[in-house]
Amino acid sequence: MPDVSGSNREANGQFKPGVSGNPNGRPKGIQSIPDILRKIGEEDGTVDGKSKLDVILYKVFQFAVEGRPWAVQFIADRTEGKAKEFRETTVKTEPIKVFDFED
Repeated sequence: MPDVSGSNREANGQFKPGVSGNPNGRPKGIQSIPDILRKIGEEDGTVDGKSKLDVILYKVFQFAVEGRPWAVQFIADRTEGKAKEFRETTVKTEPIKVFDFED
């Protein structure tokens, strides 16, 4: 069970309705993981000036040419877009029979 702290929680440790556990949001200066990865990707990765992200994407392309399915899928998803998945559903409006008490 979570620790009960402050007046923003119920007796069982859950937050009270309408009360955030982090009312001020993310602290200023704290970056998200995608922000950090983008920053690292923009850094120089080779002596010829390519970014780390460029080097990685060239490597993924090389893997795709070698026939690695995950790399082919990765490139296709990002160049052609992911294929939409369609599911067929049927809706029956008749009641569901759960028990049959007839003899």
